Amino acid sequence: MRIRNLMATTLVAASLALPASAAAQVNISVRFGTALGPDVDVFAYTPARMGDWHANYRKWTPVTLYDVNGHYYRKSVSGARAVVVYSYNGEYFLPPTDREWTGFDKRYNYKRAPAAVDMGRARPYTPPVPIRAQLGAQIGVFGYASDRAGDWRKNYKKWSPVTVYEFNGRYYQNNAPGTRAVQIYRYKDEYFLPPQDQGWVGFDKRFDYRHQPNDDDRKRVRGRP
Repeated sequence: MRIRNLMATTLVAASLALPASAAAQVNISVRFGTALGPDVDVFAYTPARMGDWHANYRKWTPVTLYDVNGHYYRKSVSGARAVVVYSYNGEYFLPPTDREWTGFDKRYNYKRAPAAVDMGRARPYTPPVPIRAQLGAQIGVFGYASDRAGDWRKNYKKWSPVTVYEFNGRYYQNNAPGTRAVQIYRYKDEYFLPPQDQGWVGFDKRFDYRHQPNDDDRKRVRGRP
């Protein structure tokens, strides 16, 4: 099922900033049913990629991101924590860990420097995976929460089953070679996995249980702010 016709006009759209050095990549729109927009991959600082900080730090741009449930976003919502990182060549990364860096960059807001938890979750750099334009918009998928979607036994008919397509751990609106179909639900412009209760299996006759989420989908879904 294509979900293009199901997308409400009130969905938030933003452009995903992809590394400029990857010629094979394209800019695609990303739609989420929240005010946050797409999350940002934050890497650890490495001199091999960003250069020695003593000589190159002025080429970097300090950027404030917002930590929500362990993910970083460009927009803030209630309860988010501001973290200042650097941007360079289309990538976002934590500042150097050298002690002498503290106070060195007068442009940087050291009051919002990363905490130990940020350092612990920073990703080691991995080459970007080319994203094919035919995949369409990326879809933000959450876990089911009864406080937002209602008790499934009473409210499931208000939800719309939709099929998204997983590619390298992210979900898109269009089918393409190499993707995996995953059936989820849409409700109030949010996309979420079905309930995990055993009683749900086979309960909703509209749902395609052949394409129900697997364990990997359950592990990677986002928490709501």
